[in-house]
Parts: sequence; structure tokens; C-alpha cells
Amino acid sequence: MTIPAVGDFMEQIKDESSDIEIINAADWIDQEPPEPNQIFEDLFDVADKLAIIGSSKLRKSFFCMQLCLCLAAGIDFLVFKCVRSRKVLLVQMEVQKGHYHRRLYRMARHLAINSRMIHENLVIINGRGIGLTISHIKAAARCVKAEIIIIDPLYKLVAGDENSAHDMKPVLQAFDEITEDTGAAVGYIHHDPKGRPGDRNIRDRGAGSGVLARDYDACITLTRQRDDEDAAVIECLLRNYKPRKPFVAEWNDGCYQLSTLPAVTQNSSNATAGKTIDAYIDEVIKLVKKPMYCQEFDNLLRDEMGLSIRKSQDVKKTMLSRKLIVKSEREKKWGGAQFIGLPADIARINEKMKQGEIQF
Repeated sequence: MTIPAVGDFMEQIKDESSDIEIINAADWIDQEPPEPNQIFEDLFDVADKLAIIGSSKLRKSFFCMQLCLCLAAGIDFLVFKCVRSRKVLLVQMEVQKGHYHRRLYRMARHLAINSRMIHENLVIINGRGIGLTISHIKAAARCVKAEIIIIDPLYKLVAGDENSAHDMKPVLQAFDEITEDTGAAVGYIHHDPKGRPGDRNIRDRGAGSGVLARDYDACITLTRQRDDEDAAVIECLLRNYKPRKPFVAEWNDGCYQLSTLPAVTQNSSNATAGKTIDAYIDEVIKLVKKPMYCQEFDNLLRDEMGLSIRKSQDVKKTMLSRKLIVKSEREKKWGGAQFIGLPADIARINEKMKQGEIQF
């Protein structure tokens, strides 16, 4: 078989699918790569995707607002070095317009940021109650020539269940389209599930489907600090840059400020790392009030009890090995569905399956 020349092969592929970019690696080896267009130094770039994740009532929206003000003014935000001022589109969909205005007014004064400093660099869409869509956001981004778009919060754009990868993928795909069409970075605010976020690996943070953790280029998490209710431990997970040390930011005088408190979370390993698997078992048994699908059980361990993926797997494995919980037979007629629950409950389900009485 004759192998076509590389150039001919690439032209053939391009003709068949014009959206695919084919690169000869030899060209890249001979060329200096372009410098990244960094938004915050060594954190994330234009056209990247950023997740900001934190627990409820931890002032995530204030954190987001402060980040946007600093970017628009071209000043550093906490430990993050601002390369230069940016055109920012902030889409907020939770807070009433008047209250959001008050928040911005007060924070700008606490940060000593005036209108001349941000000029036209920060545009806000008050999207509460108006049925805002991705298309609206994309059109606005083009109009204002946004370099970064921040969406607060993510769940307002999810038309379905945020625990479902099927329902989350269209939103994440739309973010890809926004970055491709506008060149802007896209950031979003997301919440932690119930439980102990400080016990979780940063990769496990954020409620809902695990596709989120595999999608973003940079993630900033906020976790309540151990000794101060008004302080948050800030951690970063980065795809393209070196890891950063966690630090603490304290809510003071209307904005977040750097703190000298230790970067130890209220729910970090010092509180639960010594807790044995057996210590969780009684709590799990109380929560398993009826049989549930296996995925529901996994979500219960993670979201209701706040366990990390690894610890939830260890608890589940231990309970199954001791037959404290068991799995049902698979019902081929219904796509191999399977339940998990207490032995007596699962025995009744297995019997119903044999009789053809079970309904999925």
C-alpha cells in the first residue's frame, strides 16, 4: 500500500472535514510556540475555562465580583497577578438588581476602584428571572468584545439534572463554542454538595456530575477555614500551570483580603482523617431506608455524607464484603438495572424480579 505524502494526506482530511485542524509535528518542532495570553499570571489564559467552587454561604458571588473588578481595573486579586486590564462580562442570575448594585458600589469603594479605572471594561448582565440562555450570553460577549465571561451561578443554565452527565454535557459543549466563537475565557460559579468539602480532594469538588472536573482548565475552590467563619482556604487545580500553595482569604471591610491564618479547613483531615471505616457504617445504614440504584447509593455517600470518592468506595466495599448491604440480581429486560440496599429489602426485590413484578 502506498502511503500518501503528509501534505497530501492533510489536504485530503481537511477537504472531508473542514473543522479539523491537522498539524505536522515537524513544523512545531522547528517553530517557537506563541506566548500564552494569560489573564492571571500562571493561572489561566484567554479561551480557557475556569471553575470557582465553594460551599453555600461562603460569599462565592462576592469573590467572583471582586475578581471581575480587579480584572477590569488591571490590578492584582489576592495572590493572583493581573497581567493587564481585561474586558469582562459578568452574568449574574441570582441576586436582585438593586442588591447587586449595592454590593458592587460598596466593594468598589473598599477596593479604592473608581469608574475611571474600569472605564468600559466591566459589563454586567442582571439575568435573574429573564430566562437567559447561552445564545444571549454569546451575543453579549461579541457585542462588548469580552475577553473573559463569568457566569454566576452555573446551575441556572442547566436544563435538567446537574448530577447527570447527559444533562451537563450540552452546557459544557456550549462553553467550548463560546470560547471558540468569541476567543473569551469562560468562568462559572458552582456549589459544593452537602457534607464535608474539606475532606474532599479538589478533583472531587463541586456538586453533580463528574464531567465538570474533567472539563475545566483551572479550578479555584473556597473552603471555610478551621478557626474563622469569615475566612476561606483558597486552593487551585490547574491544567497548564504549576501547582500553587493554598492560602487564606478573610472577609473584612466589604471584600476579601489576604490572611495570615493557616490554610487548614474546618472539615479537613485533622477532623476526620482518623475516622475509621467502621465509624461511617452505622450512619450509612440509617440513610439506606429503601433500596436504590447503585449510582444513587454512590451519590448518597458523596453528597449526603461528604466522603471523597476513595473513602466512599472503601466504605461501600467493606459493607458489601460484610453483607451489611447487598446488590440485587441484574434485570436484563430493563437494561441490566441493579439495586443496592439492606439484605432483607434486596431479597424481596430479587423475588419480585423472578415473578416479573418489579417495575423500573
